[in-house]
Amino acid sequence: MSVQPKVEAIEKGILLTDICRENNIQWQWDSTSQVITLTKGSSVVKALAESDIVLFNDEEIFLSASLEFRNSNVYIPMDFKTKIIDRLIQDTTVPKLVDYTPKETHLIILDAGHGGKDPGAIGPSGLQEKEVVLDITLRVKNVLEKKGFEIVMTRDKDIFISLNERTEIASKTKADLFVSIHANSNPSKGIQGLEVYTLKDLNAEDKKEEQRLNNRKLLLNCLEVDKNNSDVSNIIADMLYTHKQNDADILALNLSAKTTGLLKARNLGRKKSRFYVLRNTLIPSILVEVGFLTNPKEENLLSTPAYRQRIAIGLANSIVEHIHGM
Repeated sequence: MSVQPKVEAIEKGILLTDICRENNIQWQWDSTSQVITLTKGSSVVKALAESDIVLFNDEEIFLSASLEFRNSNVYIPMDFKTKIIDRLIQDTTVPKLVDYTPKETHLIILDAGHGGKDPGAIGPSGLQEKEVVLDITLRVKNVLEKKGFEIVMTRDKDIFISLNERTEIASKTKADLFVSIHANSNPSKGIQGLEVYTLKDLNAEDKKEEQRLNNRKLLLNCLEVDKNNSDVSNIIADMLYTHKQNDADILALNLSAKTTGLLKARNLGRKKSRFYVLRNTLIPSILVEVGFLTNPKEENLLSTPAYRQRIAIGLANSIVEHIHGM
């Protein structure tokens, strides 16, 4: 009868069997093939002794050192925890969608950041922001459409869309919200978490920006406001600005709290900025940074379909609850 090995971390002698038990991760050892199999939910990890390659479902992951089998123990490098265990212990259950039957149709503009020639942030392993956020945005669209929302996307494939075009799309419709989705970066690899930006109060020069004035004309025309009556146009524009600020701030605070709670991620909260897509849209607008690609742990998470779906459900649920005052 073969001896069932203990699984330890090389540097600190941490028994992975204990970690597995604590986090309900099942593991098996095949003495013939020298393969350890870890399972949690629908995820399966296979690791071979004396190899630095691990299979996470069908994805190959390279470790900093090989697994070692000595004295009935399997030793693993410390990055096995960050690259494998941390992903496994994420709650893999699919979050519940908000149950709501709409009384009227609401229109949401979803903006997947970057695209085409503009990759956005790039993680240590080469994961590109443009690919991550497009996939998440398409998932948000799918969830919201099932809830009866009408969705317009600034891009639904890997193409470059200028910032001007993105804001014009938001100004040509009677949309309720503009939600721009991005992934973050920082010179410090330790920074992680989700944050949401809303518009910092505009100064006089900001309000005279050419693109903002053009978009104002587009939106007022869509609202069928008499363009020849400057007093009425100015009053409506001021009302839109006040509504934009108040509505976006409420959504940002609730969305960051609810989504990070669902993801078990760090909540960096609501922040203020004059990002182009925020200052040149007249409807309530937020910009969501779903995580830091420069943080190895978050890059690993953002590479997985399961984590992206959880983000999408968190964002969609927050939008539904906000629109309908739930």
